[in-house]
Amino acid sequence: MLKKNIAAAVMALSLITGCASLTGEQSANLDRGAEVNRIITEIEELGYDDVAVLPAVDEVLNGLSAYVKKQKTVAEEYRDIVKDFRDVSSFLAANKGKTELELLAEADKFDKGAKSTNEKIAPKLKAYRKATKKIADENSELTVALAEQGIKLTYYVSQYGDEIAKLGGIKLLGGMFSGNDNEVDTKPTIPSAILRGKDQLFLVEELNSLIEADQEVAENLSKLQEQMNARG
Repeated sequence: MLKKNIAAAVMALSLITGCASLTGEQSANLDRGAEVNRIITEIEELGYDDVAVLPAVDEVLNGLSAYVKKQKTVAEEYRDIVKDFRDVSSFLAANKGKTELELLAEADKFDKGAKSTNEKIAPKLKAYRKATKKIADENSELTVALAEQGIKLTYYVSQYGDEIAKLGGIKLLGGMFSGNDNEVDTKPTIPSAILRGKDQLFLVEELNSLIEADQEVAENLSKLQEQMNARG
């Protein structure tokens, strides 16, 4: 039952966010640090302060914003790890499109040419896997929670679809929710509050894609290395 609920939640999130997940090749081509910084900046521009437009809507959107704020903190931790393990990101990007076995062969080839232990990539991949495990676990928990919020948001998106379609993007919403009356004349409305929630979910899904893709590759490579070491 739990798996079915989670699957339904993730499907709803995909519908709400417009399927923002990245393919493996797209993920490998990205400067992860720069991408995370961009997404964090856009989340901050949108804001995650509580809204007060309609009690039932407020409950959903304010709950969502609380999770988005937590996700931003996870993203900041992930950004720091990416910075510390820049060699791993560079290695994965340089070998994009290869299978895990091919990546493992490349890592072995790379390490044979290394002049010191500090230059070897295999130990860094293992360390990266360990460093990102906590982030990945937190990210997975938040993904389910956010998807459940997305299911609730689906109803309001459908109810106010026409009004939402007439609104602008992040810059306009950033002004509405900034608390600065000089930036825009319009105060937050039900449609604008719902649109902010929709955009929050989109940005969070982008973060999830980056974190999950990196963790999956690092974990699979480490497991393959362990299996090959066990075989001798």
